[in-house]
Amino acid sequence: MNDPRRAPLFSGPRTFPMGEGAAGRRGVLALALCLGLGSTAALASPDKAPFPKGTVLDEKLLKDWGGGSTLKRLACEGPFCLWHLIDDLGSCANGYCALETLMLSDLQGEVLGATYRLEHAPANTVRFLDPEHVEVVTSSKNRLPYTFVDYGLAQKQVYRRVMKVSRDGARFIAVPSQEPKWTKSSARVVNAPVSPKPPKPRAVSDELLSRARALCPMGVRFNPLEYVCRDGTCLLLLTGFKPDPAPDAVPEDASLMSDGRLKGPFCVLVVKGKELHLVASEDWATSVLVEPTFYLFWGPMGVRGSTVELETFSRERPGYMAFASTAGAVVNGSHPYPVRFARSAEDALALAPTVQAYTQAHISWGLEGWKDAADLAFAWRLARVGGALSLHVEVHDDKVAPLGSGEGLHSDHLELTVWQVRTSGPRSEDFKLGVLLGAGGKVEARDWTRDAHPGLPSIQGAWRKRPRGYEVTLTLPLAELGVSEPLVAASFSLAVSDADARGKQETVMGHDGMLRFWTEYPPSIVEYRRLDRRD
Repeated sequence: MNDPRRAPLFSGPRTFPMGEGAAGRRGVLALALCLGLGSTAALASPDKAPFPKGTVLDEKLLKDWGGGSTLKRLACEGPFCLWHLIDDLGSCANGYCALETLMLSDLQGEVLGATYRLEHAPANTVRFLDPEHVEVVTSSKNRLPYTFVDYGLAQKQVYRRVMKVSRDGARFIAVPSQEPKWTKSSARVVNAPVSPKPPKPRAVSDELLSRARALCPMGVRFNPLEYVCRDGTCLLLLTGFKPDPAPDAVPEDASLMSDGRLKGPFCVLVVKGKELHLVASEDWATSVLVEPTFYLFWGPMGVRGSTVELETFSRERPGYMAFASTAGAVVNGSHPYPVRFARSAEDALALAPTVQAYTQAHISWGLEGWKDAADLAFAWRLARVGGALSLHVEVHDDKVAPLGSGEGLHSDHLELTVWQVRTSGPRSEDFKLGVLLGAGGKVEARDWTRDAHPGLPSIQGAWRKRPRGYEVTLTLPLAELGVSEPLVAASFSLAVSDADARGKQETVMGHDGMLRFWTEYPPSIVEYRRLDRRD
């Protein structure tokens, strides 16, 4: 496990903050709906315990339950023990359902009454912080990635909850769970465009409609739903909905769903002058919610007719995606991570979202050597300036162990791995970089892809101690990383290795993610569709 060339980190938990305004508010609602898809927590009251108070917990209790239900004792601390019950409910609309309950007992296994309903689809990690406090970290691996609408940033998939145990063990009491505070430059918006009001719909000429229909799928007659333009770019939204001809149907209301969505199928085109680009067609979305600033499309999930949110197109800026703001955003993962760019590192990093790691869900190796966020936590920002990446990393570390002698694996350091994603041709080999805390505030960058671990003088940077750890700044030439034009996307792994005592690597914490090199942010629908989220 200590080999610097070990396998890349697992796909880390992801986070999802939204920008300001209506899109942001809608995004938060969208997130809540998406997370509910994988959860069965609402199937029973969280206050109703599976076993009455006083029951002695034992795996034999499940002999009459049948199915794949399981009961497991997780840990004991002081006078209490934690138990995990998974009640298998079988197949359901989301593929598979179960009820998961966290319960508290005394040391003899007698139920004391405290219960907590766990999310089923995500992974839950439970531990005692001390005899009076329990921590639950929930991290969703997003097994159905198409069930989450893409807002440009990693979505909220890590939750840390801390609960206090009442003295008699009869209940869990929620405790505020604070994230670490990071010191960073002001998250000002550089050259931020003024958000205009959505343009007024235009009439669609017969000539344009005829050309658009020729590009749309045959066999369906598409009619205009909305046509909006700004700055020479237009979005033409057509619908192929056909009302039910039955005598008892209500034609004037037939295209409107109960939540305000309009029924499809749809054909969506971007219009620039005489050019038409088909960006979405009938087999993609079945309904759309038209908001003042964006269109939210829904489509089939493939499980018993369920539909989910798919994509958002902007109404304020026709022809572009409706993505979350990055400046000032703090996320818990980097899949995806939009690489913002500007003329200076300061301006570029001010636009960049901050990615943080501070829970046990972010630990990829050495969990037994990690206590809490005060022991090790970190945050980073990455941006592009010309032909190089600018990286800033802030590490919370209670004991900083800089490079001494030797290879540096057993001192505090960063581990960075890049895999380029190309639209055609072979995929490049991975490139792994070790960034060591050298003498005099200088960093030593070494190529850990090769056995000899040669130094890389072209990668420049510095580090300095902070009151609660240290920070590192790096300039990474893209050519040195093996990332070449045209820039599309690159798989990216960043980890911090902690060595509280020299001579022993104790913990590795980090993220796996995907860097997206958009031509502009948010990207145009055409550019987004070209990448097509297959990164």
